[in-house]
Amino acid sequence: MRFGPHVNRRDQDGIKDYFLCEQCEDRFSSYETIFAREVFHPFTQDNSVCVDYDEDVLKFAVSASWRVLAYGKEKRGLSHFRGRHGGAVAETLSTWRNYLLGFSSEIGRHEIHLLPFCGVIDCTGADVPPNLNRYLRRAVEIDVTVSDATAFTYCKLGPLMLIGLIEYPDLSHWQNTRIEKIGQLAPGITASPALCREYIFTRSRRLEELERALSEKQLRKIGESYNKNREKFETSDTYRATVLDIELQLRRTAQDRPTET
Repeated sequence: MRFGPHVNRRDQDGIKDYFLCEQCEDRFSSYETIFAREVFHPFTQDNSVCVDYDEDVLKFAVSASWRVLAYGKEKRGLSHFRGRHGGAVAETLSTWRNYLLGFSSEIGRHEIHLLPFCGVIDCTGADVPPNLNRYLRRAVEIDVTVSDATAFTYCKLGPLMLIGLIEYPDLSHWQNTRIEKIGQLAPGITASPALCREYIFTRSRRLEELERALSEKQLRKIGESYNKNREKFETSDTYRATVLDIELQLRRTAQDRPTET
């Protein structure tokens, strides 16, 4: 694993920081175990399966989104939030906290939406980042973002994205993505706002910038590691995502080539 601020250093685990009490850690841990067992692993191994879930999955999604927002507010201050969006942050934190503690049974308009990207991503257009499949399938990231009309939390767990709505004026823009108390994760037609596409493209380009910052020494080490574990690498999701990105670029090149008449 590599992290943006220190892209030339490999890490064995994610970033750790003291934030929650032991009681909350235990509470959230049980939700994480259920989500991993019943949703994450089955769906990432075979994105054609139908996965039934209950309210524990919603509780995991809310706990993850609450942590992203609460951590951002405490550690970074969220200075880019102003006016009504600042008020929406306080309201969202309170709504999610009350739900997690059992003081409320609903989260209202502060919904959590799940966007799965476990299959083949085939997106055309001149603005498509060349590393889109690698970003969607492999990157792990959290963020809190805001625009003139919207604000949301972003929790990317490999190929599964959790979008927590802080402020969103028209919920009809989302179709078949909201996590319910009881539901099913299955192949089908989904819809999300165009802003999600632009945001994902922006983050994908950021990852591309970080990859370009890798030193020659680290690139050499990566190459040596691949050669040493060639069989393992060629069956890995990293390899598959890289191949998909190459194929995507080849299709784009073919489309851009002028047609002879």
